[in-house]
Amino acid sequence: MKKLSIIAMLMTVVGLLFWQPQLASADELSGHSHEPGLRYLISKNALVKDAKGSYRPNDNVTRGEFASYLAKAMNLQETSDIVFKDVPDTYLHAKDIKLAASAGIITGYGDGSFKPNAAISRQHMAIMLERAIDYLEIPKGTSSITFKDNASIIKDYRQAVAVGAQLGIIQGSNGYFMPNKNATIGQAATFIHRLMTLAGDLNDGNSNSGKPNPGDPNDGNSNGGKPNPGDPNDGNSNGGNTNTGDPNDGNSNGGNPGDPNTDSSKYAIKEISNGTLVGNQGFSTFADAEKAMTKNTQVIVQNDKIVKMSSGYVVTNNYVALKSETINDSIGVAGNTEMEYLGSDETQVKVRLAGQVGYLKHADVTLIPFAMSKGRSYYTNENGEIKHTLYDHKTNKYSSSYVYGKAPSFMKPGEKYYSWDGISFTNGNGSSKGDAYNYYQFLPARATTQYTAEELDAYIMQKLAEMESTGITQYKDATKKSKLIGLGKTLKEVEAKSQINAMLILSLAQHESAYGMSPHAQDLNNLFGLYVYDTNPLNKKFDSIVANINELVDKFLQPNYITPGGSPGRNFANGAVIGSKALGFNVKYASDPYWGAKIAGHYYRAEKALGFKDANNPYTIGITTTPGLNVRTEASTGNSPLFTYARSGMPVIITNSATNGWYEVLSDKLHTGTAFVSKDYVQVINTVK
Repeated sequence: MKKLSIIAMLMTVVGLLFWQPQLASADELSGHSHEPGLRYLISKNALVKDAKGSYRPNDNVTRGEFASYLAKAMNLQETSDIVFKDVPDTYLHAKDIKLAASAGIITGYGDGSFKPNAAISRQHMAIMLERAIDYLEIPKGTSSITFKDNASIIKDYRQAVAVGAQLGIIQGSNGYFMPNKNATIGQAATFIHRLMTLAGDLNDGNSNSGKPNPGDPNDGNSNGGKPNPGDPNDGNSNGGNTNTGDPNDGNSNGGNPGDPNTDSSKYAIKEISNGTLVGNQGFSTFADAEKAMTKNTQVIVQNDKIVKMSSGYVVTNNYVALKSETINDSIGVAGNTEMEYLGSDETQVKVRLAGQVGYLKHADVTLIPFAMSKGRSYYTNENGEIKHTLYDHKTNKYSSSYVYGKAPSFMKPGEKYYSWDGISFTNGNGSSKGDAYNYYQFLPARATTQYTAEELDAYIMQKLAEMESTGITQYKDATKKSKLIGLGKTLKEVEAKSQINAMLILSLAQHESAYGMSPHAQDLNNLFGLYVYDTNPLNKKFDSIVANINELVDKFLQPNYITPGGSPGRNFANGAVIGSKALGFNVKYASDPYWGAKIAGHYYRAEKALGFKDANNPYTIGITTTPGLNVRTEASTGNSPLFTYARSGMPVIITNSATNGWYEVLSDKLHTGTAFVSKDYVQVINTVK
């Protein structure tokens, strides 16, 4: 028996000797140079093992595989009727290839083929990546990066290679790009991982992002509310449709077993009485409940949540992305944002935010009938200035307020006014009281401030002393430590070179960086929260404040927010003003609907301290009235347009109205000469200043 025991032990030891090395080498990706990217694709179910149980990280990636990786990583969902003659429905990656084609990321060949099994070259990969960059709306600016073998790159692909290299998505070797070399699965995984990291999708394996909003840097301000650039559907994988597992999403599969209205009585009609809901008439479907509504005081309720009402407003519970049908683009919206209620069905709510019409899921918003409102944000005339007081719907308290300019003449002291867009104002009954464009909020960026560098520096020190005197810890020693100190000369140089208002940039910096005292400003020389998102705080450090300002101008404002171009949904140019959610930078730069007004407030306070030089000698501002309006270099239709406004409602600075039939204007496109636009399509507005 002892011999048998010894033999058994020896066999066990020998078995372990053979078994342990196999355990250690079971994961072929451990220590691989592209391991992070490969594991990222695995987390997205984009990369799977072959029949032999291998991920094949060193094999050449095919065109079909790369298209599939992109479709799954980007969670593409919208398809069209695009087909390729060599991609039958039975092909392994057929669905993903169709999704990528529908998104414009792949185009195929002239003969109608896609060649899905062909190894993809590095330059073909670069062009697909650039299209993905455009689809994800990642700011890319203008790149001048070239490689030693640039001449070997297909001419039409050179810009794509330069953009990918500038963003750090693709890299060469010893100055060479090697455009015709085939990429491996590992390299492809790394490229896509870098792309999605820029888009705000961290390597967590759970992000089901649609179209991120990467042009929305965090403002570092507690009132800012920046969108989550990698999650426009707020964590839902169904792209705006209801989540069948959510008991509050209006889907018949979601009911709460503890609620008496589930199953046969999923919906209930209740009536508003003295600010509360009474009654409980049950219905099995939303349609039946909707038909039974006979009074304006009735609402439809599901699990104690109002899902339909006759009138009221909508408040976002948290950050959401609103797909605006008005401009065909996704707009980030901060939590606690009030919007107009236009209607609802069992799955979604139709809203209007500053003129932008779109739909949101019931789970993302709260419907508040006017008869049940405990408070709303409002505007008042305080000593001749317009003051905006904000209401926090989570705490049911008025939370903060700010002044951002002079009050329009129709605003009477002691009365409350309401506005969905900061332009058109009503009283509490909804009756129109007047329209008003705040001068600083709707002043195009190409304006030149009349203040000198010395005056800007003097104001900065005055403001820092004021903030320091508050005793707030964040502003301790602000007059010695703020990153705004001595910035006047730099701002005026940027104004002269880039034709962007120096005071506007200063106001933006004050708001975004807490007067140069925020951690990002102090530690990273980042005054504008560039590349900082709610869920992906990329802590990019700038060599200097000057470098940070240049990055803002060259990679954000100039190419994406000021210069018109592209088609709706493919650029951030919604008017070259800080604006609101109706128009301007605010549409895409920040989810806080009052971001533009708050920055206008900084400009206004500087003017107030320095004597209103800009307001006393103002620019004439007009608003375009038609989409597709051409701006020309001569007062004639005989020359090619300098650029075209894709949308209507764009603010322009009019410098001369004497030309017959034309306005001379400042060009939103960087241009040293004169520009002209037809008078027939521009309406001059009166601004409050």
